[in-house]
Amino acid sequence: MRVFLLLLILLNFIINCAAQEKACRLESADAPTLFGLRLEMTPTQVKSIFGKDLKLKIKREGSFFQNFIEKEPPRFLPGVRALYLRFFDTKLYQIEIFYEPENKRRTLEEFLSQLSAELNLPPNLWVTKYGISELKCADFSLVADNVLNPRVELTDESIRARFEAAQKNKNK
Repeated sequence: MRVFLLLLILLNFIINCAAQEKACRLESADAPTLFGLRLEMTPTQVKSIFGKDLKLKIKREGSFFQNFIEKEPPRFLPGVRALYLRFFDTKLYQIEIFYEPENKRRTLEEFLSQLSAELNLPPNLWVTKYGISELKCADFSLVADNVLNPRVELTDESIRARFEAAQKNKNK
């Protein structure tokens, strides 16, 4: 019985160690930059990236959306089909980008490989379920899929949690 218990404890330890090896330890400061946009930027900082090309009218909280289906994207957003930016408490907490599909349809694995290389992210830590891949790190997450167009969504999880709590309190 003691041997069985000891083996069970050892097996649990090994499984926990293996799980920690696969964890993304990157923090907010390590989150990737997408077209010069970083999580936690203020609306003013985002406006400085956009210049006069895109009209961002957010001061503290809200969403910005712009699509480039009918017109070409500005030079600083090459290959972008649509852009969502979500702010809460004067901080950019989510950047969602839909890319223009390329002539040759890429697989999700090809998209993830390119994305990991471009953003200097660990390629082996993506978890794919139902055609959507997610990379969860210490303070942020990155979701990618290729359902309609290649899409990536970068989120500061602590700010999103505060936003969702505020929305819940608002709806009471």
